[in-house]
This record gives sequence, structure tokens and C-alpha cells, in this order.
Amino acid sequence: MDACILLTPGAPDAPLIEPLTPRETQVLELVADGLPNKSIAARLGIGSETVKFHLGSILGKLGASNRTDAVRVGSSAG
Repeated sequence: MDACILLTPGAPDAPLIEPLTPRETQVLELVADGLPNKSIAARLGIGSETVKFHLGSILGKLGASNRTDAVRVGSSAG
């Protein structure tokens, strides 16, 4: 599976310096489905601390301040 390339919020045509990994994309999709960290962890077979780590990375890569903002940025970028 290829890495998902998303766009930065402030620059509509500028790709991220570092794209989301396939696992980060999975986590973001489950966040968009409204799942809490524990449910995401169970669904992916990882620990909830690992989910928190992925979320921190996602927020940084997307320039998002919270989960809702990350979903908004991710979905507007495709």
C-alpha cells in the first residue's frame, strides 16, 4: 500500500513534506468514523498508546490542532 499524500491546510497545492503512512491513514479514517482511541486500538490490534503516538504524528503532519481539525483537513485534501 502506498503512503497517502495529503495537502497542508494553508497551501492548497503543496504536498506535505512527509506524507501520512498507511497506518496513520487507517487511524485517521477510524477517527473520522468517530471511534475513540481504545476502539481504534482494538480494531487495529495495537495499544492505545500507539494510537496516541500515531495521532500526534497525524496532527503534526496535517498542521491540525485536534482530532476534528485533522479529519477536516484530511477529508478536504482527499
